[in-house]
Amino acid sequence: MQESNLPAQHQLLDLENPLPSWNLKKKITGKKLMITKEADTFMRGLNLYEKTKVYNEVLKLASEGGYGRFSKGFRKDPMFMREKKCSGGISFMYNVNPEMIVINRMKLELEPTSLATPVNKQQMGLFEVKRKSGVRWHEGSTKADIEELENAWGTPEPISTIKTEHVAINGMSNDLEKASWLMGVHMDTAYWGDNAKAYTLVYNPTRGKLDIFECIQDRVSTSKLAELLAIMLIESQQNGVNRKWTAHSQGGIIMTRAVELVNMRGIKLEGQRVSIHAGGNYKTRAENAFTKAGMIIDEIRRDHPDDFVPHLLGFNDLSPGSFIRGIRSMKLVTGDKRPVEVSPHTLPYLGRETAIRHLQMNGYHKKAERLAELTMKEFDLL
Repeated sequence: MQESNLPAQHQLLDLENPLPSWNLKKKITGKKLMITKEADTFMRGLNLYEKTKVYNEVLKLASEGGYGRFSKGFRKDPMFMREKKCSGGISFMYNVNPEMIVINRMKLELEPTSLATPVNKQQMGLFEVKRKSGVRWHEGSTKADIEELENAWGTPEPISTIKTEHVAINGMSNDLEKASWLMGVHMDTAYWGDNAKAYTLVYNPTRGKLDIFECIQDRVSTSKLAELLAIMLIESQQNGVNRKWTAHSQGGIIMTRAVELVNMRGIKLEGQRVSIHAGGNYKTRAENAFTKAGMIIDEIRRDHPDDFVPHLLGFNDLSPGSFIRGIRSMKLVTGDKRPVEVSPHTLPYLGRETAIRHLQMNGYHKKAERLAELTMKEFDLL
């Protein structure tokens, strides 16, 4: 729609649903939804989740007659400018008349998240991370190799569109710096033969004790991060791009819920591949969701026998033996001073022989003996 008497940046375009198959809502009023060229240019730089959030907010305005009970400026003058804030740190200025709602300008309310952003202010989003060195996590990794793992992956760069074959979603208690290198290791282990040079991190920011609430939320409802991940899955499928998705810990719960959301829309994810390490998700529920979507499950049971996250918190093994092992090893998961390689949860599980070796190397001899005894008992039962 062109308005010849307006400057080019103020000329109007139709505001269209950025992902019609995801959001099937219809306008409740008959008002047209419009956007200026200036605002449309800004919106094109957002990721698909953010675009969908903006569109949903405009739909809410339409359902309220266009004036918005919670927008700044409740006056009903036809051309009175109003402001609306969306979840995710985006706001837009708009006006309304009897025929249309027009978005005039948009802006970011929050600074883009980076390594310099305080942990408690980091926001979820997409980041591309590139490999810096050839150091990899494997059965023969030495202590020197392990110390270099944190430097094997570079600075995460915020992006609006996924361009890499590999995508990863981190677990709880990870700031952006830790999530960037740790999920590089998990992705690299899950798809070892690819020797990927870059991947996209769907960043799950930590909120301390609220991380536990988020886990519960995705078990019984839906978190914003699950919504984001679901839209990224749909976008990949609609663009005909088959990707390999790796999730760790809480990331397994988020991935499960995201795929369930996709299934609710009747959309298939055939060709998409998924690997989950030490997931806090209930495995049967995850397998059902992935199978229904048509995804290829590459890994879902890469779990250390002493890791309480998948076994106890994921409700996958509530036996007395699992409970005892999980409690005994809890400090190796949550402790701040323990070497990362002795944790049964942090790095990808490479097998009992490797786990026993690292426990012995770091002086955890009793724990190494218990793991060896468990291995022998299970071997005798075969």
